[in-house]
Amino acid sequence: MLFLLSKAISKTFSKIMSIGFLSFIFLPGVIIHELSHMLIALILLVPVGDMDFTPKKRSGGLKLGSIEIAQTDPIRRSIIGFAPVFAGIALVLGLIHFVVNSGLIVQAIELNALLGVGIIVLMFYLLFAIPNTMFSSKADMEGTIEIIITLLIIFTLSYILGFRIPVSFIEKIFAQNVLEIIQRSTIFLLAPIVIDLFILGMIKLFSSKR
Repeated sequence: MLFLLSKAISKTFSKIMSIGFLSFIFLPGVIIHELSHMLIALILLVPVGDMDFTPKKRSGGLKLGSIEIAQTDPIRRSIIGFAPVFAGIALVLGLIHFVVNSGLIVQAIELNALLGVGIIVLMFYLLFAIPNTMFSSKADMEGTIEIIITLLIIFTLSYILGFRIPVSFIEKIFAQNVLEIIQRSTIFLLAPIVIDLFILGMIKLFSSKR
């Protein structure tokens, strides 16, 4: 749902806003997106080149940032391509977890109401900018389809040949504490979804009144 909403947000905003303003709104998310590519590429020993945050129009959409990554094998290319998704989810969950458990907003409001409102606005802004720029582009996903097909073939052949994952191993993976973390994370990820739905709803409401 978040992926589909991010596409809808990008398409809607590109119709009503200039390229420069779009670049400004999504800049934090774009920076995190490209830095995620760079960091994972360096960890996997894949050379990287110039990083660019100049927005460019292209067929089928708008390119807000890019980074040059050397040619490598499909596995490392896929991991690098998926990096922003994992980084985005981790940052969103970390931000919400910190705000919910630290009592930061309550403390800020008690100290200064304006400061508290500022922190809330900043939090909502980051929960909008990061999730809507974390998904990988077609260029990022080069070679991924081949890897997925290969893995499906391997798992299918393993299943046919009688190789099974022990039930005890599955139970260890999905232990109660792990399930609780997954459930909490799922609830936390509702925040950017609600924000996107609210923004799209407001745009549609104001557009219909014109």
